[in-house]
Formats: sequence, C-alpha cells, structure tokens
Amino acid sequence: MPAVSIFDRIVVGVDGTEWGFEALRQALALAPDRATVRAVTALDTAPAVHTGFQAPHFADLLTQEAEEARATAETIIDSRPEADARVVRGKPADVLRRERDALGATLLALGGRRSSRFLGVVLGDTGTQLLHDAACSLLLACPSAEGSWRPRRIVVGLDASSYARDALATADELARSVGGSVEVVSATAGEPAQPDAGWAERVQIWDEADPVRALVARSRDADLLVVGARGVRGIRAIGSVSERIAHQAHCTALVVHETVPGAMTVRTAYSGP
Repeated sequence: MPAVSIFDRIVVGVDGTEWGFEALRQALALAPDRATVRAVTALDTAPAVHTGFQAPHFADLLTQEAEEARATAETIIDSRPEADARVVRGKPADVLRRERDALGATLLALGGRRSSRFLGVVLGDTGTQLLHDAACSLLLACPSAEGSWRPRRIVVGLDASSYARDALATADELARSVGGSVEVVSATAGEPAQPDAGWAERVQIWDEADPVRALVARSRDADLLVVGARGVRGIRAIGSVSERIAHQAHCTALVVHETVPGAMTVRTAYSGP
C-alpha cells in the first residue's frame, strides 16, 4: 500500500484574519501537488443574539465577513487542483471536526494567533479544543518575518518516546525536501542527560530547562518547531507539553500525532522550492 503523507489531506480553518490566511498559504506550501486542501470558514451567527436589537446587523456582518474570507481563500488557492474553499454553518470547532472527519484529514492547519477582525474574535480560539481531540496532526501557522514562509530552519524536540521519533522523521523529510536543517533538542528538566541512550544519537542540544521553556526559546530563530504528541484525548490532554509548546512558539508549530500501530505508513512531503 502506498505511503500516506501527513500533508495529503488537509483541512484549514480560515476565519478572515491574516493568521488564518497564512495557515492556508503554509498548508498549500507543505502539501504535495495532488493533495486535497480544504479551506473552511465556519459561520456561527448565534453569538449575534447577545447584541439585542442589533442582532440582525451583526449576523449580516458575520455572514459578509465569512463570504469575504472564502473569496480571499479562493484567491490564495488560485485554481490549484484538489483544493477548494467553502463556508459551513456551525460552531467553529464543530465545523472543523466534521470537515476533518468527512475528509479523513491527516492534518488540520490553523492560524497561531488572532487579529481584531470581527469574525475571528467571535469565533474564538479553536486550536486548543482541536489539539485535545488528538485525531490528527495539527499546524499552528505564524507568518515569517522575512518574506514568504519556508521551513528551512527546523527545530524538533526529541526524547525516548515513539511520538517524538515520529516528529523527528517528519522534520528530517521536510529538511531533505527543502535543503533545510534540523536542530534536535532534548530538554532534561534538570535531570541528567542521556547521551548513551539509543535514541539520543541525533541530539545536538541538551538543555537543562523543561521542554516547554527549552523549545519555545529555540523557536525564536526557527521557521518551524516540530513536536510529537502521544494521542491523549479529552480532559487528560489539558496542559499537555506539546499543546503548551505549540501555543507559545514564536514560529509555526507542527504537532505530529503518534502513528497508530497497524495503520498505513506515514511519510511527509513538501512541494515548495
């Protein structure tokens, strides 16, 4: 059976903010040429009821901004095969879950921050909820400070876990594709380093800080921070290390979920220059 890339089937949350549009640009850059990329704008007009007699006006404003977001997404997609943009009614997290499950998405991509656009403010932050689901890998996009984003400087966190090795494999494949570099960091949180461990041969930086502090600090000079996640769902995922790192990173963060035993082999792909 052919290998499946974690970038083969991508759902992107587009909320009308520049961060959401950047998530779409980065998803398109990471996706193979024939990958499916679905840009989804969730339209939830229910919060407008709290504005009282102005509710119809704010509902119209939300609808208008959702359509504008879809139109901008279509411009970014630029007639790319297997990519489309749509508006779907419902709460953002619910809409993205349904679209993710219907597509069998291998990756969800979202903006890493919010701007002051009304639609984005009303929709709220869905990244935390979707990270808790642990249903697929998740990209939280941040724009590059230097031109168009490309993942040439990649930092990855590594420890003895299988999900950290999945993250390293993803980082290595992307680096080979773009001629980039991978910096492998192991954070010991004050414990002794384990340079003689079998998994440790790739570690370049041993950091005595806790993983969140160590990797967030390294993200300042990176294009992409890659961390693994063990697929813990629901309430047990609250406060997870991978989630905290992803939300605090100074660059785009990719949370790679552990490959399920017996599932198809997962490969990575990159279509950029």
